[in-house]
Amino acid sequence: MSMEEIGRYRCTGDDGTPLTVVEYRYIFTTESEAGVRRQPGSRWLSLLDGEPVRYIDAETFEVTGSGELLRRELATPRN
Repeated sequence: MSMEEIGRYRCTGDDGTPLTVVEYRYIFTTESEAGVRRQPGSRWLSLLDGEPVRYIDAETFEVTGSGELLRRELATPRN
């Protein structure tokens, strides 16, 4: 079993601090006569320092240990 990074989200903490939330996924690899097969497993979120984060909604995450809410910086459309 291995893991891979599948996303990074720029966020702002309650006090205005810029933070990055990283999304990971486990990958299970099996090998048979037909070849190697990669099967995605569970996903999880953390800060860059490894602190666990949970998903609240499309614009909000929560640091599970402290309860701090992180607001996701959504991309602005270009004209």
